[in-house]
Amino acid sequence: MNSAKPSRSKGLRVGGRNGFQQQRKEQTRAAILAGAATVFSTTPYVFATIDELIAAAGVSRATFYTHFDSKLALALAIYGSIEADWQELFRELTNMARPSQPVLEDWLRRLAQIYIEHGYITSLVIQLATFEPNFRQRLRSDGDRLIDMLGSAGVGGFRAALSGDAERIRARLILTRLDQICSDLAAGSIMSLAEQSLYVTAGADELRCFMEMHE
Repeated sequence: MNSAKPSRSKGLRVGGRNGFQQQRKEQTRAAILAGAATVFSTTPYVFATIDELIAAAGVSRATFYTHFDSKLALALAIYGSIEADWQELFRELTNMARPSQPVLEDWLRRLAQIYIEHGYITSLVIQLATFEPNFRQRLRSDGDRLIDMLGSAGVGGFRAALSGDAERIRARLILTRLDQICSDLAAGSIMSLAEQSLYVTAGADELRCFMEMHE
């Protein structure tokens, strides 16, 4: 009597191959992002070339374009890699009921730490906002989403910004000033420790006052 030989599961075989291919794809993407970090850390965005980016990543041009269709798309992916970090920090504000000055100063220092840990990204974002009009709109949209999130949670001036154009402009200015403070703190060598402390105090005080508006 002939006994049937056990056959391999096609699903497992395909799944395994697909899993390996996905892993290789993620590794290649990570290599491109790491190479871009090296390039953008030393070369201004506007002057960086695709040739430099693929050389730093150790991939072919065809492989690069499999993952990113342009230098801008790559830069946006880098920006997106830290977006969740600062969004999560802003989400903490929704759980702060009339936070004290020291609490907000600590919060602002933690926000600045994200800028410090990703220093080249801070510089890259400034350059993108200068040279890429579409990115300026992206920043504006991201800011408005933060305002809407904080406003929907009932946070003072941000809540008023949900229905008032003047308050929304004030909320945008608050976010802009926080961004500038964090950018300046990330470039710590240009300020003394005393100046850095004053920046944090002033920024936290302005944020506190805005959060307490319309309560």
